[in-house]
Amino acid sequence: MTRRATMKALPSAVWSSVCLLALGSAQAQSAAEPGAEPAAAAPASAPAASAPSLPRVEITTRSERAPTSRSVMSGDELRSVPGTAGDTMKALQALPGVAVADDSSAAPAVRGSRPDDNLYYVDFLPVGYLFHMGGLVSTVHSDLVRQFELYSAAFGPEYGDAIGAVLDVTLRNPRTDRLGGVLNVSLLGADALIEGPVNENQSFYFAVKRSYIDLLLDTVEDDSGVIISVPRYWDYQGKYLWNLNADHQLSFHATGAADKLEFRVPSGSTLATQEPVLAGDSAVNTGYGTQAVVWDGDFGGSVRNKAAFGRTVDRNTSSIGTALQATSRASTLFLREQLRFKPAPGHDSSIGGSVESMKIDYDIDAQNARCTEFDPECDYTSAPRQQARDSLRAKFGNAYASHRWQATDAWGLSLGVHHTRDGYLGRRYTEPRLGVEWKSSPDTTFTAAWGRHNQFPAGEQVIPGFGNTGLWHLRATHSVLGVAQKLDRGWSWKLEAYQKKFSDFVVSDPTVNYVNGGSGRSRGAELLVKKDPNGGGKLSGWLALSLSKARRQNDITGREFPFDFDQPVIAHLVMQYRQSERWMYGAKWSYHTGSPYTPITGSYVDTDGRTRPTYGELNGERLPAYHRLDLRADWKLSPRYSFYGELINAYARKNLSGYSYNADYSERKPVTQLPLLLSFGVLIKF
Repeated sequence: MTRRATMKALPSAVWSSVCLLALGSAQAQSAAEPGAEPAAAAPASAPAASAPSLPRVEITTRSERAPTSRSVMSGDELRSVPGTAGDTMKALQALPGVAVADDSSAAPAVRGSRPDDNLYYVDFLPVGYLFHMGGLVSTVHSDLVRQFELYSAAFGPEYGDAIGAVLDVTLRNPRTDRLGGVLNVSLLGADALIEGPVNENQSFYFAVKRSYIDLLLDTVEDDSGVIISVPRYWDYQGKYLWNLNADHQLSFHATGAADKLEFRVPSGSTLATQEPVLAGDSAVNTGYGTQAVVWDGDFGGSVRNKAAFGRTVDRNTSSIGTALQATSRASTLFLREQLRFKPAPGHDSSIGGSVESMKIDYDIDAQNARCTEFDPECDYTSAPRQQARDSLRAKFGNAYASHRWQATDAWGLSLGVHHTRDGYLGRRYTEPRLGVEWKSSPDTTFTAAWGRHNQFPAGEQVIPGFGNTGLWHLRATHSVLGVAQKLDRGWSWKLEAYQKKFSDFVVSDPTVNYVNGGSGRSRGAELLVKKDPNGGGKLSGWLALSLSKARRQNDITGREFPFDFDQPVIAHLVMQYRQSERWMYGAKWSYHTGSPYTPITGSYVDTDGRTRPTYGELNGERLPAYHRLDLRADWKLSPRYSFYGELINAYARKNLSGYSYNADYSERKPVTQLPLLLSFGVLIKF
């Protein structure tokens, strides 16, 4: 079973401010301070200062259903997308229906859902987090990515518990011809890969990545006086493949990542004046490690079996001024099984399940502000102080079954059911999933899909004392209609309309900390026009256009407001031109409607003599529209040496991420995102 993974010791709004502050200064931008008018909050898929964690662990099988709400891109297509610095995972922000907070983040908010409403898989195994420092760089080595699949809605029962989307990354196998490797040096960091055969039946790869900006810069200071040490990150990925025979294979996996951020808020700075509990020295250290063995067997007669056993450990230590002192360690043992078979011609079936056993140790001393997306203000200085120290154990399980019937050459029907058993909150959910496809011609397919989905609440909301262990899971109903057509010379197009209805969102409560009291909805239409690079010709790329509307409602107060990531118009045009075997040029132009924010309309002095902001309507105003052009040139000097250069934000658009305020909120100034930047990289193969 999968569920909301991140149980944060540091409430999400505090981490968002810290992460944006650090990234903003490191990338020549400033972050909005607490009390400022923010753009969208930093994604919770950032390596948050986490407390107890309930990691997502899920073995998956490829759905036999037609590709409803499914975008598939190969690693070769994505490695050279302009503006990504060769980071394959960052290219997903240019897909239909994907909204991001700002230039410092690549974590996707998909079709009216938050980034932490998504599930992430890498080679069928869990990852602690997919992006370093809130989205700056992914934790996946780009050269290993064979393809990724983004399921934007109504995904099948073989996937786990989420109300947003599923990102399923497939890595390639190690090379078997000889020992070799890759060294990649870019503006932000360096990574290395070594791989090759051990014997005729066994092979391996091992990849590492590390930032080195901290070796060149020590500290930076933002406009509010906060002094930030340049963030540090590293990660690794290893795989050992053993072909037992022609039908059975064992693979051993080891992955991990770590991030470290330090900063100091001087007592006289603007931030310290607005939030005194943030004054002083702060540090956030977070990381994870996963080790697993996967057995893949072919028993003939179209019967395949996959089983996995593994262990994931998440470690986090956080110290934020006097607002927070926390440590946590979560250890998860997981066992998963899946079986695929063909009971009769035209029928494909799959059954599977998983069990997890978790031990979570945490020690938290923090201001419990109980912030959610339904609250315009999040003040930590006035929040009650709470402590919690405990060791928790919990077990979870899931089971699913799916069946696809190819009734005729033109018609296909997919049915599935997913059952969740939550041993921590004591909840059970049984949810149906349905898909239908009709091929009106060999190249044109109409699809429809519907499904019910659930998701475990955010971690800080269910910790005893800090949260409410009586919460229910978040719920969602997804509905999708689509049509796709293949054209000549590698061209294709796909049009989809969707609707998501959400319920049981968590809102703050003065008595029990949190209750299920929010709902939401999103609807929209998306168009993807694509030219495949293997379709002939020198030109490739895609146009992604999304029109949507996403709302949230506090069911207790009746107040409705735009979702933080509500961007009614999103457009991406990605073009790549291969002039020759040595030279390739690319351009990416992105546009989206300005993100909503909550305006500050005045100020008042509270009973403690501190100036506090007065807020207008929640997400009642919007930032100016965002648009940016990135250019790229790739030069393959030889089979061993390659170079690239990128011009990011080529026409120097001053896109805003929000506004920052002086100490008494009487003046504000815009906070801009990335300026015009020159990036470069060198790739050496051996």
